[in-house]
Amino acid sequence: MGFLLLNSTSFFTALFSRKRPTRPFKEYYADWHETLKTVLLPLLRRSVSSSTFCTYLLSTHVELLHTHFQSLYNFLDLAASQDVSQLLYPEWRNPLEKPFLWLGDFHPNLFTNLLRSFLEDPDDDSEDRFIGKLEFTLDRPLSIVMAWKNPSKTLMAGIQQIECGLRLIVPALVARARDAQAGIIDKVAVEWAAAKGGDVVKEAVGKTTLEAIEELTCVFLDANRLRRSVLSEIIAALDVHQGALFLEGLAEFVIGFKDSELLAEFERARMPTS
Repeated sequence: MGFLLLNSTSFFTALFSRKRPTRPFKEYYADWHETLKTVLLPLLRRSVSSSTFCTYLLSTHVELLHTHFQSLYNFLDLAASQDVSQLLYPEWRNPLEKPFLWLGDFHPNLFTNLLRSFLEDPDDDSEDRFIGKLEFTLDRPLSIVMAWKNPSKTLMAGIQQIECGLRLIVPALVARARDAQAGIIDKVAVEWAAAKGGDVVKEAVGKTTLEAIEELTCVFLDANRLRRSVLSEIIAALDVHQGALFLEGLAEFVIGFKDSELLAEFERARMPTS
C-alpha cells in the first residue's frame, strides 16, 4: 500500500492542480502581510492622530486598507481555482493562526466578533470610564475617540442581519466541504480497488474524482465570497471613523499572529511540564 501511495503522489498533485498557479499563495501572502504591517497600517494610524488628522485622508486610507484585504480574497479565489490542494492543509501557517482558519483563510466570524468588541456596554456609561478612555487616546481627535459612543439602531440591526446570515451559511458550507472530501475518498478507494493496472488506475481515479474536486473548489470559492461579502457589508455600515478603528483592529489582529514574542510564549506554553 505504501508503494502505491508513493508512486501515485505526482498523479494526485497533477489531478488537484490542473491549472498550475503563476504564484503560490504562500508567497503572495507573505508579501501581502508585509505590506499590511509596514505600509498600510502605519498610514492609517498616522491619519487618525491629532497632529495630522484630515477626514479626506482618513477616508482614503480606510479605502486603501479595505481594498488590500479584498485583494487577498481575490488572489485566494485564483489560488483555489488553480490548485485547491495548497489551501486544504496549509502547513506554512503557524500554530497561532491554524485554530482560526476556515476553508482557506480566517473564519468570517472573526469580523463580526471584532466588530462586537468595539460596541460599548450600554450598562457601563460612567464618567470614570469615559475619562479613563480619554487618557489612553490623547493623541487622537474626539471624533475618533467617540466613534463607538451610542451606536445607531440602524448599525445594530445591520450587525444582527450579518450575524444571522453567517449562522445560516457557515454550517451549509461546512457540510458541503465534508461531503466533497468524503466523496473524493470513497470514489478513490472504490476505483483503486477495482482497477488492475497503473494506467487504468490513473484514468479511473481521475475520472471519478474530478467532479468531487470541482465541488471542493466551489466550496472554497463560496467561503471566500462570504468573507468578502461580510467585510464589505461591515465597512458599508460604518462611518469613516468607525471603519478606521475596525480596520486598524483587524490589521493588528492579523499581524499579531506572526509576532515573534507571542509565538515564542505560545510554544513555551505547549511544552510539557516536567
